[in-house]
Amino acid sequence: MCKLLVSRGASLDVRNDSGRDPVAYARLSGQTTTAAFLAAVRAAGGWRAYCDAQFRDLRRELLAPGAIAESSDRLYARVFVELPNAVFPRVLAFRPDF
Repeated sequence: MCKLLVSRGASLDVRNDSGRDPVAYARLSGQTTTAAFLAAVRAAGGWRAYCDAQFRDLRRELLAPGAIAESSDRLYARVFVELPNAVFPRVLAFRPDF
């Protein structure tokens, strides 16, 4: 849900009545994965920059020499577990250049 909201322009700079921003609220709620994601988007400089960085990292990894020579277990995990999570931000951003 956070990925969808942030991809549609939700601000990471808003604060609730207690003065907590979304990252602090996620940490306080025990949502460490969400807090890490929101912090990464903020550190990248926003949604677009975050998606671009994810795309560059994914492209560099897939085009690296020997990327196809991985073990079948590792390749399965990469293609069916990790890759969807790496691609998800791009799908939400509706970027035609992916």
